[in-house]
Amino acid sequence: MSNPSENIIHKELDLIQDIIKRMAANSFQIKAWLIGLLSAIVVFSIEKLTGIAGSFIGIFTSLLLLVPIFCFWYLDAFFLSTEKLYRELYKWVVANRPETKAYLYDLNTFTRVTNGQEVNLIKPENSIWQMMKSKTLLPFYLTPLSFVLLLLAYHFSALLAI
Repeated sequence: MSNPSENIIHKELDLIQDIIKRMAANSFQIKAWLIGLLSAIVVFSIEKLTGIAGSFIGIFTSLLLLVPIFCFWYLDAFFLSTEKLYRELYKWVVANRPETKAYLYDLNTFTRVTNGQEVNLIKPENSIWQMMKSKTLLPFYLTPLSFVLLLLAYHFSALLAI
């Protein structure tokens, strides 16, 4: 089996780079959608959120804000995890492609055999749950989460005072 040419290697690396760019763009769009959605919910229900403390509708609306926060946080972590996975694939292609055509243009196999040894490109530290706790996502999503928790505390404190 002959070694792949430079053009083939560059094309494969370009494909992987495009996937990485797409994942980064998706992550950015997720953040923009979250801000827009939370802003719309707050604007259209500001009286319900801050109206009568302890009201059922205020508590329900506050809890409703938690749904998009956790959904978008999970999606953002998924895109970041996938981006890191393709970065690992990129490193593997750079290191191993000049010697082999195995897995040529295969962008979905993340367990590869190199020099007779199986290499798993999926790292536990790049799991979705680990990405949710990453230094890039945690501060961003804790901000609206803390805002909602303060709203809930406001409503529940009024209920306890009654």
